[in-house]
Amino acid sequence: MQNYEEAVPLSTLAYGQTSPYGEAAETGSYCGTTRRIVIVSPRPALLYPVVLELTARCYDVMLFHHADEAVLGLANGAMLLVDRTQGGPEAIRLPAGVRPALSLVGSEAQAAEWGEPGLLWPAPLAVVLERIERTAREDEVREHTAGTLQHKDLTVDLRRMTARREGERVELTKTEYDLLTALLAADGEVLTRDALMDRVWGDTYFGGSNTVDAHIKSLRQKLGDDPRRPRYIATVRGAGYRLAD
Repeated sequence: MQNYEEAVPLSTLAYGQTSPYGEAAETGSYCGTTRRIVIVSPRPALLYPVVLELTARCYDVMLFHHADEAVLGLANGAMLLVDRTQGGPEAIRLPAGVRPALSLVGSEAQAAEWGEPGLLWPAPLAVVLERIERTAREDEVREHTAGTLQHKDLTVDLRRMTARREGERVELTKTEYDLLTALLAADGEVLTRDALMDRVWGDTYFGGSNTVDAHIKSLRQKLGDDPRRPRYIATVRGAGYRLAD
């Protein structure tokens, strides 16, 4: 049977006594930036060692007994960790559609029952902290990529409305930017000139299809894209445009 570290209640630590939870908890270093985590547990006192170390590692920790709407509102934008180890009336129930970033479970069967990313608890503190930190990093990567479109070395940041090629910013007009995002969002699908006109100018615009060709030509020039050997935007004769292979 696996041996787990015994959780030491904070009340047993005398003032000035060396913390068993690592150097970070002893130093109380200043945190220039922090990350937020909401922990919901029917027995939160058992998680105090985890809370102590997370706080020392520059997490803003909010600890709750129940997952009501007010609590979940605070979890918006924060990592949500739920203690699923207790059953019966103590079991934490979440509204439909709410999925924690990580659940503490008492067994593999419990993890399968909830169908959530799970970690067996109790476990050594170092294991719990490593898993939380890894989950936080993965969440940050997903959040960063959720607002971007990418093709090869070309990246569009939808929130900042900027385009970069090989990391260097490309200055585009609003029309060029809209054409580029339409092609990137299509993910290789051929877009006709009419489809591009609808997406960029709207269905109330009555200009000719040569308008699209003129702006695509300008966009290609700014991207350094040769239409004879396209790297980013390929012409489909008699149809329209798509992302180049």
